[in-house]
Amino acid sequence: MKKFVRNEDAFTGLEAAIVLIAFVVVAAVFSYVVLGAGFFTTQKSQQVVHAGVTQAASNIVVKGNVYGISQIPNEVGYLQFDLGLAAGGLPVDVTRIQMVFATEADTPYTAAFEDTSYNGDWPSAAGNWTVIGKSAESSTDLIMEGQYFTVMFQPKANLTPREGFSLEIKPENGAALGIERTVPAGITNTTILF
Repeated sequence: MKKFVRNEDAFTGLEAAIVLIAFVVVAAVFSYVVLGAGFFTTQKSQQVVHAGVTQAASNIVVKGNVYGISQIPNEVGYLQFDLGLAAGGLPVDVTRIQMVFATEADTPYTAAFEDTSYNGDWPSAAGNWTVIGKSAESSTDLIMEGQYFTVMFQPKANLTPREGFSLEIKPENGAALGIERTVPAGITNTTILF
């Protein structure tokens, strides 16, 4: 009679193949989950970077000089300057701009926007600012590419010779624009501030 000997070599190979296939399937599922999470994280970080660049880049610049307008001898009662877009800047709604003014003696204060419908009227009260003109006819309050708006600002107190001030212009989106100037010793009706 023949004796049957149990040969388990083939069975061990089959077990090894099943375990190997299981590892491959688990690795494939795990890599799919990791890649999906990586793509999601990359997309979110890209959105954060774009939002950061938008907030960090100032959309507005001062075009030309800042002028001090004097109606009382030896005192500057108004500031006048042109605001335009920086290269590649997005349109800015001028009615949503905030201005914070400070001198060496006064604490900073936020100036109020006074809507004069761009007809050339100056601010009617101290601490206000308005747009007295535009470079191109437009029916909107947006500063567009190639345009500039002439701004007239009236500090709460007149500025005297050699007095320094800072004016921070904060658009709705983007970084604030800081203007720091000093009133020169000699004041005329229209003085360039340096």
